[in-house]
Amino acid sequence: MKTTGQQNTAHSTSEVGRCRAWKDLLFCAVASSALLAVTPSNLLHAQENPVIDDTPVPLRASPSYRFDIPSLPLMRALEQLSQQAGIPFSVQDGTNLAMNGQAVIGDFSIENALLRMLEGTGVTFAVADGILVISPKLSNQSLDAEIVTAPISVSANRTPTFQLGTGAASGSTVYSEDMIGAVVQGDSDPNKIFRANPNVQYVIAGQRGEEGATATAEQDLRPQNISISGAGVDQNNFMLDGVGINSFGGTESNYNDSNMPEDDDNTINADTLHGLHPQTVYVDSNILEQAEIIDSNVSAKYGGFQGGVVNYKVKNPSNEPTFGASIKRGGSNWNDYHLKSEETPDAAAKEPIYEKWFYSASASTPINDNWGMLVSAGRRTAETTKTAGDDYYGRQVTTSTEADNVLGKLRYESDTGAAITTQIVYAPYAQEWEASENYDSRMDIIGTGLTTYVGLEKPFEYDGYGVSNLFLDTKLSFNSSENARDSESNVRRQISTTVAGSQYADLCDASTCVTGWYGDLSQTQQDVGYTADLTGDIFGTNFLLGADIHRLSGTRERSADAYYATTRTTGTNVVCASADDIFCDDGDQANRRRTKYQAFEGSVSFVSTALYNEYTLLFDHVPFGELEFRPGARLEHDTYLGNTNLAPRFNATYYTDWDISFNAGWNRYYAANMLSYAFQDATPATISETRTADTTTTPGSSIFYDDWAASSSGIERSFAGSGLSTPFSDEQTASISFPLPFLGGMTRLKWLERKGRDQFSRSSTDSGSTEYNLSNEGSSHYTSYSAEWSREIGSGPFGGRHVFNVNGQYSERRTSNNSYYVTSDETESVVYNGQIIPSMDLDVLTGNLDEPIFFNISLFSSFDDDRLRTGLTGRYTMDYTTITDSGSNTTIDGTTYDVYEDGEEKARFDLDMTLDYDVIRREKGVLTLNASIENVLNRGGAHTLSSSTPYRKGRTVWLGLTYTY
Repeated sequence: MKTTGQQNTAHSTSEVGRCRAWKDLLFCAVASSALLAVTPSNLLHAQENPVIDDTPVPLRASPSYRFDIPSLPLMRALEQLSQQAGIPFSVQDGTNLAMNGQAVIGDFSIENALLRMLEGTGVTFAVADGILVISPKLSNQSLDAEIVTAPISVSANRTPTFQLGTGAASGSTVYSEDMIGAVVQGDSDPNKIFRANPNVQYVIAGQRGEEGATATAEQDLRPQNISISGAGVDQNNFMLDGVGINSFGGTESNYNDSNMPEDDDNTINADTLHGLHPQTVYVDSNILEQAEIIDSNVSAKYGGFQGGVVNYKVKNPSNEPTFGASIKRGGSNWNDYHLKSEETPDAAAKEPIYEKWFYSASASTPINDNWGMLVSAGRRTAETTKTAGDDYYGRQVTTSTEADNVLGKLRYESDTGAAITTQIVYAPYAQEWEASENYDSRMDIIGTGLTTYVGLEKPFEYDGYGVSNLFLDTKLSFNSSENARDSESNVRRQISTTVAGSQYADLCDASTCVTGWYGDLSQTQQDVGYTADLTGDIFGTNFLLGADIHRLSGTRERSADAYYATTRTTGTNVVCASADDIFCDDGDQANRRRTKYQAFEGSVSFVSTALYNEYTLLFDHVPFGELEFRPGARLEHDTYLGNTNLAPRFNATYYTDWDISFNAGWNRYYAANMLSYAFQDATPATISETRTADTTTTPGSSIFYDDWAASSSGIERSFAGSGLSTPFSDEQTASISFPLPFLGGMTRLKWLERKGRDQFSRSSTDSGSTEYNLSNEGSSHYTSYSAEWSREIGSGPFGGRHVFNVNGQYSERRTSNNSYYVTSDETESVVYNGQIIPSMDLDVLTGNLDEPIFFNISLFSSFDDDRLRTGLTGRYTMDYTTITDSGSNTTIDGTTYDVYEDGEEKARFDLDMTLDYDVIRREKGVLTLNASIENVLNRGGAHTLSSSTPYRKGRTVWLGLTYTY
């Protein structure tokens, strides 16, 4: 018997299909009933509910998957079905897989997809222990009529599976619903599904070390940023059910900092819109049925990225009424902290205090034979308390975050294979923030997203002029998002506390306190899109033709001027000429210098269009196998840059007769995040203003008039888009996929090289100027070598079922400096290797994403008839060199600089664990205990810490309960 996909495990498939005579029918009935089964309502034979602990267990509805399989020889078609559904298959000896199967294009359950594919082929299937078993249809030779065994639908237990793509799909890794549940920790962040993918990095490019544990970091409930194939975190294409949910307005790393503000962050700037994220909608992992990441060999269907593509597939309405609800809790009292720092920590430094609760509920039901509905709602909350240092008398500040997710989905499926789907996801996000060492600084960080679409899937019964198996998939979508900073104050002041009788004397125990904040700032984005894909066969060749049209618009606005006032005159002789002067206090103090951030409103809109095509050419008359070519191209145009770009896509695969496939690809990808640069055009330069005291009118008094004079201007940015090329990345990749001898499973070896060209950067002629002009002088380079192996084990030494994955990667990354976003407050220089360089250049010097060599290993298992499910994920990172702040200063030509030096990050091993146990299994429902432990070994990590944040996060525990009906 031949096994493909992830399996090479022996199965009694000959038993499933051995009913060659009436005397064998009894045996087949007994063998079939022994399998744990869930049968969709449209199959020929329904099966009884399985019984566990003398109580029937409710059947689970069969999920549907998105299939795009042309009419191919059955072996190739089954391989594609296996890849796209994430389920392995085995073939019984004697099964004829040389003939072509029917095309399967659209959303189907695995059973319905196979029924369609195998129609008229004389081949049937069963699903046993989570593996498709392909065998010939059986007939009773003693009877005049043929007796055909009906396909036996056997629901696999919830052992998670995922599929390593091969051939043209060598850049794809597909995670099943159960794998998503096994990988994701208690925070329900779907982006963490990919943390064990070798071409994914969680270290943000340019991040020099990592601060210690903070309450602000715990309060941040946004998805984890990821870099794919060496690109920036904002250079990926995230999709939800095929609809993009990407922010084209930039991320926080494009502005002033790489995360939320912290109390000791002295570079906080009024132009920073904290909370910007590459995704406009933050979804919970529990609404997902499948997740796919494509890091290379990306189809011409996808554009607007230089990193990779992430496809999240939302569950479809089920075939029978279902209900589920869950609750999870995590907190600092279930968390260990390590006090590790080479510097002496502040005496008053405290561990973060936090508590997180996650709630969710969903219901799905068929409305009638053709209509189905799914609704889901979830809320995640975090409340944190942080403690100030002695200078602020150890005052405590408590803030909270609420992240909601509401989904509604309505789907119609006709008897002819056509389907209409409408879906809406609303995800409001609101995070409070307040500095413990800055009074009156409270602000709300808002990140609300909405995405909705109406989609039509339609097969056409047409067969003429060499064209057949036509299928149309089209969607009309609307996405809207708002990111905002809503502050209580738009004036931030430095205050002296040493003046006798000062009203600010009790604010802090230091000579200078800070009060106030930077006012409101908002950014909105709207995206109206239409996509249409037509697939089919033409003269035996599968083709894809498509169009993608979007109208993008956005606005960035500061409704009122904001100020940061610094230099002060203090004393009882201070006189304020105007009672409305907010920078002056009679007999106390007055600010003499301030930075003005002007009010503004900038809007931009443009249209982007794309046409794409792709063909799959299969040549089976080649020695020892088959040769497949997939040429394609994507023609793109946008009215903002005014460029028309052609992105060729091509890969070739040689499938040998020994289950070994060789693939090579050459592809080009163009960027799409143009709104972020347009918003920079709209943001006016900062203005430095000063005033002096009148000491002559009234001798002995310092009179301050509310009359400021501009002394200098900050950086002005100029980018209209004209004359610039669209940044792109050229890719070369090669891979080999094969079952591992003796051990079985699937192995994938891959080489990937990306060269970024025409990348946006500040013009080199702007050095020393106060105006930044955008240019195409930037570049990047990324190379990786990875090895992956995965196998699902039907029964291990301890029983149950197991999925074992191991992979490793070595990568190199170089990138030129993109300093176009740098604000006027970020022009400081530092000393490194005896030379004075801008601090931003340190990001380039550490451009290898910090972790060049690492290995991932995971084991997901189920025991006791699937009652107990466990997951273990480990990551070993080898030591590497980084650049860190030495903590010392040096003075050169009268100017003092921070000194940076090479540092060595030690090798480390991190281990995470998930555990699900069905406490109660009854006919009316299942109650499951959920637990997850991050950092099981309680390792302290190896990152650089500051004296104000000296704690590293250790072992973290989440507990929850889930009820399903």
